[in-house]
Amino acid sequence: MIKSQTEKVYGWSRSTFSNSLVHQPSTIEEIYNIIQNSKKNNKKFACRGAGRSYGDNSLNEKEIILDITYYNKIIDWNPQSGIIKTQGGVTIEDILLKCTNSGWSLPVMPGTRYVTIAGALANNVHGKNAFHQGCIGEHVNYFKIILADSIIYHCTRSKNSDLFYSAIGGLGLLGVIVEVGLKLRRITSYYLTSKVKKYNNIIDLYDDFELLKDKYEYSIAWIDTIKSGKNLGRGEINYAQFLDDEDYTITDHEIPKNSFGFISNKFLPNLTKIFLNTNTMRIVNWLQVYSNIFSSDVQKQKISFSKFNFLIDMKYPYYNYFFKYGFFEYQPILPFNKSAKGFKDLIKITQKYGFQSVQSSSKAYRNQNEEFLLSFPKNGFAITLDIPKDHKRIKEQIKMFYEMNDVVIANDGKIYLGKTPVINKTQFYGMYKNLDKFLSIKNKYDPNSIFESNMYRRIMDLAKPSSPFSLEHSI
Repeated sequence: MIKSQTEKVYGWSRSTFSNSLVHQPSTIEEIYNIIQNSKKNNKKFACRGAGRSYGDNSLNEKEIILDITYYNKIIDWNPQSGIIKTQGGVTIEDILLKCTNSGWSLPVMPGTRYVTIAGALANNVHGKNAFHQGCIGEHVNYFKIILADSIIYHCTRSKNSDLFYSAIGGLGLLGVIVEVGLKLRRITSYYLTSKVKKYNNIIDLYDDFELLKDKYEYSIAWIDTIKSGKNLGRGEINYAQFLDDEDYTITDHEIPKNSFGFISNKFLPNLTKIFLNTNTMRIVNWLQVYSNIFSSDVQKQKISFSKFNFLIDMKYPYYNYFFKYGFFEYQPILPFNKSAKGFKDLIKITQKYGFQSVQSSSKAYRNQNEEFLLSFPKNGFAITLDIPKDHKRIKEQIKMFYEMNDVVIANDGKIYLGKTPVINKTQFYGMYKNLDKFLSIKNKYDPNSIFESNMYRRIMDLAKPSSPFSLEHSI
């Protein structure tokens, strides 16, 4: 029995939503039926996993959302070969708990455990080791996808290869990924040794990041984007390596019920909605710079992978509820030699408009080893900027993001589509040079455009004028 209901559905950052009919199939037959009925009734539908994409790429105003979270069985796990086969709704956490005790791990994991495997492929997710392991697409053996013709296609690098390289990173716009085969990696421990270095400004930070990224598999920087002047972009880099102790016991994986030991995680959003602003974050950032209070628990000689990698899950599991009207997470990537200056310019733009980021991080990347059509990474650094949505000044915020996009393009960069891309169609084409090829493949397999989303209509569909409408919804 398909679970279906009409509801208001949000992107994870809660800055935008859609009113949609949500279907939650649990069998392949139910997925087929949804596609067939949609075609008969001339309805469009968007694919959605766990809903951890920040923006509107899994939203579908007044249309259908196909949520695969109940299609979530592990089909086969071979601890000798390291090959795992799963249904599309299986999560990162499901695989982690299934395979770690055998000494295997997903080569690439994002910063949250709750992403589904189908969603991970659709966004070609990356983690804190992106410079060393790339994105998840490089570690996919095969996947099966149901297209608009209701036929299931088996896709590999040599069979239906056009689908393989377009559906990975294709934002669910080609079909429903129902099965995935992944090659896991051998690890020497479930534990890491982690260290930290601090920097007075953004130039010093990235000068050193260039060296640390090669020496340590895992690295992530925290950057103060509120401080201006000579200390603009001050921050720290946390970096880590696996221990070699063959300890695969999973500890420190459960999410604490309280933050700071005494504030209920469920109650914390009520406080932050009242007190979270640029002035309070100046104090928070000062405390981080001079006391290390918010990251000292992940800088240890032996720390579990869960505690180091799933930072937001562990510290602020309801982070997306901290903001009264949601937030925009803007994630650009720039070449190594342009990152420090380019990010400095972007930060100055946010400060000029008065929409400073309240939380920012940065990671290192490398070029993908394969030509996924809508690939985000390149040899360079990316930064995330968490900017609270101001529903009264939304047009100013959109203007600010468009100005930032021009800086990104001028620096040979692009923005990540799995976050909250506030972008017009001209800028989108300027960043993603393979878009025409991707759209031609979509037209080949989905000529009636059954698979759509708010994001697709906003920035990819050339038949309609570019509009930020879906980002103007107020909560």
